[in-house]
Amino acid sequence: MSKTDSRPSIQTQINESIQEEALKVARSIQKPGQTKEQTKLIAQGIAKGIELYKKQQSAKARERDKARKKAIKLKQAESTGQQREEDETDFAWDLAESGISGMLLLGGGVFAVMAGILAVSFVAGWLVSFGPFTLPVWASLATAMAFAGFSGWFFYKAVTLNHGQ
Repeated sequence: MSKTDSRPSIQTQINESIQEEALKVARSIQKPGQTKEQTKLIAQGIAKGIELYKKQQSAKARERDKARKKAIKLKQAESTGQQREEDETDFAWDLAESGISGMLLLGGGVFAVMAGILAVSFVAGWLVSFGPFTLPVWASLATAMAFAGFSGWFFYKAVTLNHGQ
């Protein structure tokens, strides 16, 4: 629409209808002794609230539409037996999964080494000291078992993440 066009835009018409509606609501809740200026200020607040509400509802509708389209696309890919095309977000997620898997493997290895050291200290009867604190020999075994459990859990999670289970 050009600047010389005298017709009001659709957005202007919508804003005017919202303002009229807000003024009706403001007048319906008007208190005795309330001035016209106060009523207009209340109407402006109501109009802003209506506009904000409509914007929020539009955003929610767009999100629902995106989710619906994604579900339809996924359903079509599954029904035809074809592989779903990976978009950039899927590629980024795959990279994140491989990074998580690597970190789980690293953590499992660290816990396994710590469990091995504590198991050797138990068998050899060595005392483990942390500054002024000395760990009893029996606690070395308990700690080694706990670290072995953590290690096994980390390795299990890394394997199941890679296999998508």
